[in-house]
Amino acid sequence: MTQPKHTITIIGAGIAGPVLALTILSHPTLSKLYTPILFEKLPISSSTSPSLSRYTLAVGAAVALTSNALFPLYELGLREELDKISCETELIKIWRAGMKGVGKYLNSIVNPGWKADLGTNLRVVERKDLRGLLLSKIERLGGEVRWGRKLLEVKTVVGGKVMLTFEDGIEEGGDLVVGADGLWSKVRKCIVFANKDTEQKEDPESRWKAKPSGSDGFYGISEKFEVEGTESKPGDTHWILLDRGVASTWALPGGKQFWTISLPSTSTAERQPGRKWESETAKVYHGEVHLGGYNVEETKEILRNHEGVWHPVAGNFKNIFENTEQFSRTPIAARAWEAGDIGGGNCVVIGDASRVMMPSSGQGACFGIEDATIFAKHLLNHPPTMSKDGLVDFQACISKYANERAPRSARMTTQSYWTGVVGLGDRWWWRWVRDFATAWMPMSADPKAATEPTDPMGWLYDVRYKVEVENEEPGMSIKKAEAIPQQ
Repeated sequence: MTQPKHTITIIGAGIAGPVLALTILSHPTLSKLYTPILFEKLPISSSTSPSLSRYTLAVGAAVALTSNALFPLYELGLREELDKISCETELIKIWRAGMKGVGKYLNSIVNPGWKADLGTNLRVVERKDLRGLLLSKIERLGGEVRWGRKLLEVKTVVGGKVMLTFEDGIEEGGDLVVGADGLWSKVRKCIVFANKDTEQKEDPESRWKAKPSGSDGFYGISEKFEVEGTESKPGDTHWILLDRGVASTWALPGGKQFWTISLPSTSTAERQPGRKWESETAKVYHGEVHLGGYNVEETKEILRNHEGVWHPVAGNFKNIFENTEQFSRTPIAARAWEAGDIGGGNCVVIGDASRVMMPSSGQGACFGIEDATIFAKHLLNHPPTMSKDGLVDFQACISKYANERAPRSARMTTQSYWTGVVGLGDRWWWRWVRDFATAWMPMSADPKAATEPTDPMGWLYDVRYKVEVENEEPGMSIKKAEAIPQQ
């Protein structure tokens, strides 16, 4: 007896959600078993829409993709198109600078993230372009995105059915709900409040929320600079260590620069329920800044205070600011949720809904891509069971996924937190450790030239996740993915 095709409701069409949908639609077995439907709160899909610009700025504007994320995307047949819209980082130069004056060179990283099996270094891509690539392929495969559907509440009802309430007042049910809905995930909230683990030390409301890291992020994308006489090449990236904080610029196609400034927090973003902080903007320089709940005058003052920060290509950050149309300021949080809080019943979360990290890791989007790939793998190997009365249970798949992802998320989140603390240099001893280690740590060896390159971060970058049958028994065939109803 063959199981009917199940609908997988995916909340959020950022990056992790579309990767999951595309993985299912592209797989010869999963596409026969499941129908993924993406629900997105934004009203339209146009890459030029103000809503999408606000969204992409709020979550970082651009992303760095390392080998652990590039491999699954290449497996989906996206290599040629992805390489066209992204820029390969060939060199990272690290500098030390104050609020004024010329910076001091400290060190370099040559061919960062190079992996011979992929034949590329890490690559940087605008978030809207990556998202557009994923969604366009989903559309070509007949996938569905329902725009303008903002989720308000998730409830699990009798029998394991999941009910979703949207802002438009419509309620919908789902066999399996996947939350790719970010930091304030409504799907994760449902899971956390349903988790009856008596050993939990925090109450559900506290467990649901992320923990502030004590830092803020400023992001933007600057247009191309026409600078003569610079030693920088198109693929160069620059990190500038500040007295308090760190700035960076990452090369993008067409000479654009993705820039970031991470600073110790000086205030708290006001994001009370009912306040439309997501749409709050203010004019600044020749563009507008998305405030993220922060005070507009304080935000402008911080930008003005960092105008004089030296940059090897632009001259200073004032020139970068004046060459940017869209800015964003956002609080930086850090937390990896435990296995029992990222999956339960017929609900599960992926991407930033399952862990949120400081940007020092450069792994936020990469881990979301990992999540989508691994969850699809467990869908293939651990299909749902079905009772006589038609109730579907995805618990085996969800449990496998959550228990596999939670330890890796915790390790990466912890490492990125402490790297971020040292990098921000909020105390003089952290600045001393940061500057000394950066200047004297050997970084400039070229992994392309090494016969047998060793990577101390191999646990992170050398994984190659793919959707395939786990051969636990000799001779096991793909039929393991076929759901067999319980009788």
